[in-house]
Formats: sequence, C-alpha cells, structure tokens
Amino acid sequence: MTSPFVLKLALSFVLGGLWITAGVALAERRGSKAGGLVLGFPSTVLLAVVFIGWTQSTQAAALATSVIPAVHGINAIYVLVSVSLIGRRPWAGWAAGLAVWGACAALVVLLEFDQFAVGVLIYAAFLAFSVRRIGRILPKDPDAARGRAAGPRLVAARGLLGGAVVAAAVLIAKVGGPLIGGVFAIFPAVFTGALLATALSHGQGFSAAVMRSTLLGGTSCVVFAAAVRASFVPLGLAAGTAVSALAALANTLLVRALMPKDRVSGSGQSAAVSGQKSR
Repeated sequence: MTSPFVLKLALSFVLGGLWITAGVALAERRGSKAGGLVLGFPSTVLLAVVFIGWTQSTQAAALATSVIPAVHGINAIYVLVSVSLIGRRPWAGWAAGLAVWGACAALVVLLEFDQFAVGVLIYAAFLAFSVRRIGRILPKDPDAARGRAAGPRLVAARGLLGGAVVAAAVLIAKVGGPLIGGVFAIFPAVFTGALLATALSHGQGFSAAVMRSTLLGGTSCVVFAAAVRASFVPLGLAAGTAVSALAALANTLLVRALMPKDRVSGSGQSAAVSGQKSR
C-alpha cells in the first residue's frame, strides 16, 4: 500500500508541474495578469493543508495555517529581490533572493512564530512594499507583459522544472531535520518555479510583470488560510476544503476585477497614435 507521504510527493510533482506550466502559458497567451492570478492561487498550500487534515486532524490543519500570512510576506520580499537582480544574471539574482528568504524563514522557524493576526499585518506591509517596488521595473511597452508562446519542448521542460522544485521542497521538509525541514515546509515552490520559468524564457520585464500579478493573486492563499481556520473543525475536511477553496476563488475574482485593464497596444494602433500626435 502506498504511504501517504509517497502519495503527497507524487501529487506535489504532478500538481506543481502542471500548475506552473499552465500559469506561465496563460501569461504568454492572455497577459501577465491572468497568468499571475492563476499562479498565486493556493495549489500546493491547499494540498499541504488537506494532507495534514487527512493524516492528523482538522484541528492540526487549522493550526498549521498560523504561519501562512507571515511566510507569504517573506515570499513577497523574496520575489522583489529576485526580480530586481535577475536581469543580468538570472541564477545569481534568484540565489540572492533565496538567501534573503532563507534567512527570514529560518528566523520564523526559530522563533516558532504562530500569530496569525500579526502575520496578516506583516504580510500586508511586505506585499504593499514589494508590489510598489516591482511596479517601478515593469516594462513601458504593454506588449512586454505578454511573452512569446513556448513550443512543446519548452512547455515540457517547464513542467519538469516546476514539478521538481515543488517535490524537492516537500522531500527536504520531510527529511531535513527540525530547522531545515521547518524552513522548507514553507518554501515558495510555485513562486520559484514560475520565477525561473519566466525569467529564463523571456527576461526580467516579463518575469516582473507575471510575478507582480502572482503576488497579488497570492492574497487568495491568506484568504484560504483564514477560511480553513474558520471552517475545518466545524465542517470537517471535505466541506471545509470546499468552502476554503471557494473563498480563495472569490478573492481571486475580486482581485482581477479591481486590477486595471491592460492597455490596448499593437503596431497599427501605435502608429495611429504617433500620427495623431504629429498633426
């Protein structure tokens, strides 16, 4: 019989790879906002919480969400540092962001931080700062927020990379010991896979646009965590998961509605605008 952990590891690889591939592909075809919102939706977080509820208890799953807001605040800083430095040397920029994230995450684990409300305040501050700073490095041309669609080989490579990143984080969290395991239990695997996929394929401008939307979409993870805390114990695992996922989806749709629409662009329209200005 397959152990729960092996099943979780396999699902993490498949779900993580498919989610990252789908999100980046959507960003290439429909724009960075649509892709980023999908990438920010709680996929691996949902999987982790459900497995805790299944293998332990719904109360344990609810308590496990205490650290989610603070960790998502750290994730915002991680994305900011990586995107800011990734333009010249992608791997070096990502490594710098990872170093900052590792130091902050280790501090959270060492302090055994579990204050959900305080974490929400930390998250809000870090998110606002990061989104604003990333906005300053977005490309001026709106077409740069929509990269060229990838071919089958690149799509497959993204799936393998994304799945490997997510599965590796799950595995290290299991066998890494109290500190390392605790740190990697909150590793932003989907963010990392999306960051590397967009930066390596299209460069800093496209990556910044996608990751900025991903951070805004990531608010649904905090909403999901809050819903888990309110629903898992009284409703049970299945109903609580459904309610929490619907709450996250409602948040994603609200964020999309509040985001400004993409500017219409194109060579013909740009030429027409230039012609009008010259008159």
